[in-house]
Amino acid sequence: MSDAAQAKITKFAALKARMPTSELPRWSLAQAYEEAGQTLDAFREYGELVSIKPDYCLAWLRLGAIALRELADLVVAKEALTTAQRLAIEQGHSAPKMEAESLMRELAEAAGDGDDDEDWPS
Repeated sequence: MSDAAQAKITKFAALKARMPTSELPRWSLAQAYEEAGQTLDAFREYGELVSIKPDYCLAWLRLGAIALRELADLVVAKEALTTAQRLAIEQGHSAPKMEAESLMRELAEAAGDGDDDEDWPS
């Protein structure tokens, strides 16, 4: 890991320690972990983030993407992406909605569901 990546992680971990109930340091720390290739740590941070802020659409989206692409946990991916899509619609966020739908199609393909599953958006 580069010194710059480690510096970001250290910085945001310290901010998280000082502000444990704030979502911003957790989001930044999760992003720094992802940038450093530490996807399990990022996944954990996103999970903690949605536990303190359950309506954080982008955190649910990243949880779903990591569960799908890195962990191959299709159950967790489906739950996270469904939540992300619902929140994106409720909050009027079109780009995250489209990304969630794209990831859900990718998930359906990974699960072998194809287009015949009524639970998936078209």
